[in-house]
Amino acid sequence: MSRRCNRVSLVLAACGAIACSGMEERFKPMAIGDAVPAYATRTLAGDSARVGNGQPQPLTLLNIWATWCVPCQREFPDIERIHREYGPRGLRVLAVSVDSNSDDTKIREFMRRYQATFLVGHDAQGSIRTRYQSLGIPESYLISPDGRLLFRNPGAFPEGAAKVRAAIEAALAQ
Repeated sequence: MSRRCNRVSLVLAACGAIACSGMEERFKPMAIGDAVPAYATRTLAGDSARVGNGQPQPLTLLNIWATWCVPCQREFPDIERIHREYGPRGLRVLAVSVDSNSDDTKIREFMRRYQATFLVGHDAQGSIRTRYQSLGIPESYLISPDGRLLFRNPGAFPEGAAKVRAAIEAALAQ
């Protein structure tokens, strides 16, 4: 009986190792320089916003967030300042809410509370998190006009967002 249990344990362990190794290969966060996956969302204004579709687009700061996320709430004022400062120089800010049980009214109220004026999309199914191999929320990606990842910031921006600002400055200088 113990030999049989040992064999079953070995088989189960081997199957688990094979299954996990496949998951590791599939879940591989993007690296700087990688082409970003194509993604489109409906904005709260009713327009469509796209990134990574092979067509030239503005330099884009893509932010994944949710209304209930406290770190998201803390970083929204920085994102708005970045939008106001760099928008006139060619930066597009697109923030995609992954609130699943929220309607657009709740997201609009959040935007009013934080005086956000940049583009906002709503992805109730959270497909952007899978497509971009998001590690959590908030998470931000700086995407070049040709659809390459220039900068990735998992988590909320530190106060003042110095690293993302430096990445934006470098991208705008090219």
